[in-house]
Amino acid sequence: MPWLRPSTAAKPSAGVGRSGDRDGGIALTTTEDLLKASAAIRHALLDNDADSLTRLVADDYCGFDPTGCRQDRSMLIRAYGPGGVRLLKYETSDVTARIVGDVGLVMGLGALGGRYGDVTFEHNLRFLDVYVHRGSNWLLLVSQVTELQTGR
Repeated sequence: MPWLRPSTAAKPSAGVGRSGDRDGGIALTTTEDLLKASAAIRHALLDNDADSLTRLVADDYCGFDPTGCRQDRSMLIRAYGPGGVRLLKYETSDVTARIVGDVGLVMGLGALGGRYGDVTFEHNLRFLDVYVHRGSNWLLLVSQVTELQTGR
């Protein structure tokens, strides 16, 4: 489950990725494009926008939540759709982005909190999100978070 998405405070590393476009040619993409895709997912999570998540998350998505539980795309969309998890806090720091071929990596630290039904939660995390460039879009493919003890 993508518990975090980078904010606009991200520091992109230099890099340009190459990906085939629909016409079979080569399309160039930058870390700025990658961070825009990541920010769009963040907004979709905050807005409980299942339609946007459907467009931004790869069909073969796999995520791991702070407890280590594996989650797939349908679980993510249900959890963050209308009436699901309500994020009230979503802050990131030390965010970096890097592109290697058709793969984009976004990593950093984050703090988030919110409600899911009657349960209130708060997490301090280190995250790594893996994106794949398909067609002309960056899609979230893998998301992994590690719970940090306070003060790290």
